[in-house]
Amino acid sequence: MDIIEQAKKVATNSVKEAGAILMDHLEEVKNRSFKSKHDIVTEIDLKSEKLMCDNIKANFPDHSILSEEKGFADHHSKYIWVMDPIDGTINYYYGASPFRVGLCLLKDKEPIITALYNPVKDQLYFAEKGHGATLNGKPIKISNISELSEAVVMTHFSSKKEARARTIVSLEKVFKETMQIRVFGSGLASMCYVAQGQFDIFVNVKTNPWDILPGSLLVEEAGGIVTDIKGNKITYESDSVLATSGKVHQETLKLLEDM
Repeated sequence: MDIIEQAKKVATNSVKEAGAILMDHLEEVKNRSFKSKHDIVTEIDLKSEKLMCDNIKANFPDHSILSEEKGFADHHSKYIWVMDPIDGTINYYYGASPFRVGLCLLKDKEPIITALYNPVKDQLYFAEKGHGATLNGKPIKISNISELSEAVVMTHFSSKKEARARTIVSLEKVFKETMQIRVFGSGLASMCYVAQGQFDIFVNVKTNPWDILPGSLLVEEAGGIVTDIKGNKITYESDSVLATSGKVHQETLKLLEDM
């Protein structure tokens, strides 16, 4: 089995196994700690992360790993695994959805494989660079919305005061030009919604690679466009994201010029 085929298997198995841990403990989470006033981590985040890290180390001991809770394990490899053990931890902690498990493989800092899992509905989202995006093995595509006035926008309120303020100020301008705005508490879930054509736009600022990269490849392979809020290509160093169904991307960028 070549490295890509093995990586695809590891990615999909890992997010599903991590998702099973989440469901086994849903509404039973006892221990949490605060990363900031508005941001928590649970013992299930740590269990989910450990499982995925262990799977990667067992199959690819020389690969680097960037995880939300443990940080960067740098093995000076051209391959980096980026993971979010629970994207939407606050939703999960309170027994609500959406939340996702996300795992993405980068080669030379470019996403080449991504797997996201919604354990509540047993939904496995998968994309390989150049091979399209799927949901439970069936191809998915972005919506065909071409008018901003018909678009539903999703965003996220950061735990960082400055980023939150920038978002709030921009929302009035966005709201005037679009149909509605939604806040789901999970950026990866929001990008899944863009990729499968349910909603049309997701924007987030002052965020992290594990909140961007797994979803960015999924949206792009479903036919969408993903940049930062200045219109630049998403990279390993990006700290903002705009993911859209494509036809409204440039108009949305203009709305976000002061964000």
